[in-house]
Amino acid sequence: LTIHFPGGCKTLPEGFWSAVDVWIKKPHVVNKRLCGVTETEGEDVDREALRFLLHEPQLSHQVFSFLTCGVTPAQTHDKDKPWSHSVRTIVPKVNCYGTNVHREVVLKDFGRQQVTFLPFEEDSEGQVSLKRGNIYQIQLLHRDCETWALELHALTPDAWFSDGVAYPKLPWLSTDLLPKLVRWATECRSSEFRSTLSLLPVQKYSVMYQQLKEKYKAMVKVWPEVTDPEKFVYEDVAIATYLLVLWAEERAEKGLTARQSFVDLGCGNGLLVHILTNEGHPGKGIDVRKRKIWDMYGPQTLLEEKAITPSESFLFPGTDWLIGNHSDELTPWIPVIAARRVISRHNLTQRLKCQLISPIGNNIMGRGRMCEYVCVCVFVPV
Repeated sequence: LTIHFPGGCKTLPEGFWSAVDVWIKKPHVVNKRLCGVTETEGEDVDREALRFLLHEPQLSHQVFSFLTCGVTPAQTHDKDKPWSHSVRTIVPKVNCYGTNVHREVVLKDFGRQQVTFLPFEEDSEGQVSLKRGNIYQIQLLHRDCETWALELHALTPDAWFSDGVAYPKLPWLSTDLLPKLVRWATECRSSEFRSTLSLLPVQKYSVMYQQLKEKYKAMVKVWPEVTDPEKFVYEDVAIATYLLVLWAEERAEKGLTARQSFVDLGCGNGLLVHILTNEGHPGKGIDVRKRKIWDMYGPQTLLEEKAITPSESFLFPGTDWLIGNHSDELTPWIPVIAARRVISRHNLTQRLKCQLISPIGNNIMGRGRMCEYVCVCVFVPV
């Protein structure tokens, strides 16, 4: 299949590679049945190294011809190692779509302006084999001085296997993926910020999110507020999942046993506090106005109705993390409150670390909604 770029597109070919990186690193923004990927970067490879990489002692002529557009590397560009490779592990959303992960070798050929995806399987004995039926390639073509086009090629279209998750139907790649690649390549909006999911083990996040979603989904049916229950329940489940996985990684890294404490400033409906408390983290939430749902949580969920000001009265000594979920105009003051806590103690052996995370903005849940940033601050001994 071929799809043309709009005339006068000035972002190519750089925009093509930016769009390709979105599909490689964040396929879940298109395929809603995925949670994300983990990627292992590799080095440039030649044909011999590629055979070793793919566990193919004799790389078939069919596959090699597909990678080189039917000609030898020397006929198009003289690079000794024409391919830049990485290996990505595709992580599906568990429960709904199973727990099996899928792996692909991704080969970028900058000389030919193409990227090839070679999925492979590993059996119980560790033997690796290529899924030849699902090998496909995306190529950027410059037809003349003004016209650019994007082409999708499959090695063996008739043998394409679709599991509906990691391997959608082949027409889906044409009707859904290619148009999005064209749009992303045209916009070419690169970001200097790392995805928040890149800071976590994606598979652990996926498993925990589905567990918490199942555990707290009943809140949707009893939601007493006028706000959209699905949005707020699953949004807070996503934020809680992120923090719980992050905190677990922190404890493992530092050899800690005690669970991190927290205060949620501007806690709103208090659901995030309720989830974190139920999962074993001591903490409380504070908001200027009490919500109806607060009475449903029970006495173990500590919620206070009061105004918060960045003063000596609100420094929260002994608290590990400050969270600003639904904190609105209070958000920029949370780092200030945290900094004043350090200064007030005259303890120069501590430093302040702040993170801004936006789970919905990074499409962790795949719901496509944007939300305010969540500000979290932690006090870390140097």
